[in-house]
Amino acid sequence: MSELLFLSIFAAIGLNLFPRHDGAVVELIGQRVLEPVVRASGNTLRIDFNEPVEWLETASLPIWIDRLTADSSGLTIEFDLLIASADWALSGDSMVMIVFARAEEEILLPPVAWQAPPAPPDTSLWSDSLVFAALERGEGSPWLVDFDCIVVDPGHGGRDPGAVGRSGSREKDRTLEISLMVRDLLRIRLPELRVVLTRTVDEYVSLGARTRMANRNRADLFVSIHCNAAVNRSANGFETYFLSRARTDDARAVQMLENNVLELDEISTVPEDPLSFLLADMAQSIFQNQSSHLAGAIQSSFSHAFPVRRDRGVKRAGFYVLRGAYMPAVLVEVGFISNPEEEQGLKSLDFRFKAAQAIVESIVEYAERES
Repeated sequence: MSELLFLSIFAAIGLNLFPRHDGAVVELIGQRVLEPVVRASGNTLRIDFNEPVEWLETASLPIWIDRLTADSSGLTIEFDLLIASADWALSGDSMVMIVFARAEEEILLPPVAWQAPPAPPDTSLWSDSLVFAALERGEGSPWLVDFDCIVVDPGHGGRDPGAVGRSGSREKDRTLEISLMVRDLLRIRLPELRVVLTRTVDEYVSLGARTRMANRNRADLFVSIHCNAAVNRSANGFETYFLSRARTDDARAVQMLENNVLELDEISTVPEDPLSFLLADMAQSIFQNQSSHLAGAIQSSFSHAFPVRRDRGVKRAGFYVLRGAYMPAVLVEVGFISNPEEEQGLKSLDFRFKAAQAIVESIVEYAERES
């Protein structure tokens, strides 16, 4: 076998096909960064890559696809006329590409076909297809009409202690204490609001499971609470992030710090449902303004609560814990646990209560603005 052929096989792009009740998802996983060129003509989609595509043909294709062929330079998909649109997205590291072919209407089959006509879709349990349809139109998720639920996410937990201060204070403990206060204060300020915590005890919750919990609860906001850390122990202050590409070295450093927990996940970081890649990318742009506004409100509240502390401003970064949230989402760094002075503050009940109050005030302002 020649070296060139060996490299070609090693670098082949793997293809997975996921039939659905409302279309089909094609997942392409590369050994290196993908460079797709997509061309659409009628009901045919052609995708050329920088590597060959490897696919083990199955006996039959789903109803939505008439023909799918993979070759040394890409793949060609011929869709059935039932398919209304085909969209695609790349993962953040450009190693995975998702193509979602969506039908005009869902196919609803009862458990036994002769028992009864198909049941209408249950819109009380919003499917990702309904979310996709809304996001595709540039609208928010279907449940965001009423501001009635928020998910508060205490960062880290269990086998993931987060950052640890010089005197041994653990980020996972401080974030849980502040989050519990946020929950209790919100119940007083907004008694009609349902507040869900991703964890209420010292347990490990994967980053992907946190936003899935927010989506499952049809939350209107997702707020992740963390403590900052830096090699420079004099670094101090508070900052709030929303999901976007990091623009500064500081933001990239914090992004790397918070995303490092992915190494502890026992499952692949690629979402179980590949469609979530596509939804996440669409949601990121649609909710960016609202997330940015909430981040600014949180910074303003912290400035009033802690006038002598440094306001580090609103920043953007690609936090994995925010990716996949189908609602406005922010990540709050309440202080530097690596700074001895701020670590002592974080160990103080008064400091944590003021931080929780500041977060609650910003949420109340956001709720009033949205109502």
